[in-house]
Amino acid sequence: MKALTSRTPERRTLAKLRLRPALSRDHAAVLAIQKEAALEPGFDQKELLVAEHRGKVVGCLRLKFLGDCFELASLGVKRSYQGRGVGTLLVRGGLERADERVFLLTRESSFFARFGFRIIDTPQLPSELKRKLERVCKNEAVAMAVDAGNPTLKTMRLLREKTKKDIGVTKRALDKVRIVAPVRSHYRKVAEDFLNMARSYYSDALHFLKNGNMVLAFAAVNYAHGWLDAGARLGLFDVDEDDQLFTLAE
Repeated sequence: MKALTSRTPERRTLAKLRLRPALSRDHAAVLAIQKEAALEPGFDQKELLVAEHRGKVVGCLRLKFLGDCFELASLGVKRSYQGRGVGTLLVRGGLERADERVFLLTRESSFFARFGFRIIDTPQLPSELKRKLERVCKNEAVAMAVDAGNPTLKTMRLLREKTKKDIGVTKRALDKVRIVAPVRSHYRKVAEDFLNMARSYYSDALHFLKNGNMVLAFAAVNYAHGWLDAGARLGLFDVDEDDQLFTLAE
């Protein structure tokens, strides 16, 4: 049998190989790859990347956020596609999406060393991975880490987290506000205008969040809460003296 060389089609890096987030329709293909590679099965769509070749899922990787770092895990490539750049594409794609330090547990330390990973002592692992090492792969794997970190991605992640938190706070504030200005008064119209402005900006924030525009979503939700705070301080709204959701006058 003729030995495979870099010039044979079977060993060439694949053309039309692309990386993308996993979709629900990839569930069966990902589980099949994990089973073939003897990996722990699981399909958490938001954590998974897949490599696709001509419409077929040929590899997968999980990048799990652990609060202040990431775990890179469950790297699997279909046996017939191994040695053709699929694993490299997946690991590089995972690292590009990480904005903090990345840890992994592996039996293939030489492969991951190519991407800057270095072997570390167990005490340096996050507690979740210490437990995993003890439970799943003690004496069979080494711990490795690389100091990844895309500052732009980190900024956007923190902005997204802050925006979602502020949207939740503003929703609670909107639910609590009650107009107290007399019905037949100029201040009633002012209070209604303040509340309508708050609701409109809140609606805008939800729209921008859904479309991935974190900057405008953050701005809109803070405008919304600003109108509520102003109404509360002016005495247009009854907020039950809640100084956690509102900025009240002394």
